[in-house]
Amino acid sequence: MAGCSRDSHNIDSDNIQTNFQRSSCCYVCNGYYGSCFDEQICQTCHLFLFSEELTQAVQEDVHNTMGVEDGDSGNDEPAEIFYNGFQRPVQDVPLDAREQAAPSQDLARRIQLLSELSAIRSEPFDDDSDYFQELPPEVLLTVFSYLDDFSLWCVSKVCTRWNQLLRSHIPQTWRRFVVNCWPLYQPLKPVDDWLSVSSALFASSSCLLCIRRMYYRPHAECQENSWRRRRLRHEVKNLKTDPPEGIRAISLDNHWCHWQATILGPAGSPFEGGKFFLYIQIPYGYPMTPPVVRFLTKIFHPNISRHGDIGIDSLHYNWSLALTIAKVLISIQSLLTDPFCDVCMEPDIARLYNNDRQTYNTIARYWTHRFAMNDILTWPN
Repeated sequence: MAGCSRDSHNIDSDNIQTNFQRSSCCYVCNGYYGSCFDEQICQTCHLFLFSEELTQAVQEDVHNTMGVEDGDSGNDEPAEIFYNGFQRPVQDVPLDAREQAAPSQDLARRIQLLSELSAIRSEPFDDDSDYFQELPPEVLLTVFSYLDDFSLWCVSKVCTRWNQLLRSHIPQTWRRFVVNCWPLYQPLKPVDDWLSVSSALFASSSCLLCIRRMYYRPHAECQENSWRRRRLRHEVKNLKTDPPEGIRAISLDNHWCHWQATILGPAGSPFEGGKFFLYIQIPYGYPMTPPVVRFLTKIFHPNISRHGDIGIDSLHYNWSLALTIAKVLISIQSLLTDPFCDVCMEPDIARLYNNDRQTYNTIARYWTHRFAMNDILTWPN
């Protein structure tokens, strides 16, 4: 790839790695409680902030113990009924004590499981002492047969044994999964390992929730107006007969609510050679209401957040009925070569763009090569 060799540029590898790690940190704890897996928030912080079940349990525990002093200084050893995330027999513990300890035990168990899952997802492991590791392959395959393709991919990341089991017994699943989830993906060479392809596409995505929505394609149960239907039918026809250069977009469902689009990196820019996937949600109020457009592929750009949100006024407060899906995608494509740094989604990247353009181009090329070239790169077996 032009401009990426070590001889052509003096690349500061420490700066590149620092900027890359900064985009993979939890915005609440900065990654202190474990890897956030390229999401904006890690699983531990998500548990505390958004779990209704846990919140209810903690609130009930607070109300039950309000005004009661137990004399605990906070330095005592943990109770023997709970150790390392697993509950021990509590025959000798009074019933009242067990009821009062239940919420705190549930919280400790959840945190322990989260830390174990973090180790699993960051680096697959094999633990013969684990209960599920002792299950025979016939039982595991029977359980896996009830899962959909998206869940099977998640299962393949649990441990090496499950990955090998799924890879050897149901290899035809992964090609179907890639085709259904990334219909615009077109490899430039024959693919033998579709599981590695799906893993590479997942790793290059900025939002797993968007991929999940794109796969399941939920839609609201409401009546579609005829204006929206005629307008989208006309836009789909134009995108098929006369698509803009370097842009493709297709609808993923019959209601035209979920779309996928691709934008080729403009020539002469640090994004040249990359194919960037976008996820588009079109509301039932369209064209009165603007669509929601996000980058699925990670990209190093001042006006595109680490979650994939795009800072362009035509998608927010400056929406017009004259705009179409094709025109929005053209605007996004031009934004790649001409970022607006006065008001942007990523201020750190904007400062780098203004103060050190060479380093910005180097990092942007590195991200493009790593995340936006899955159609030409080779995947390990």
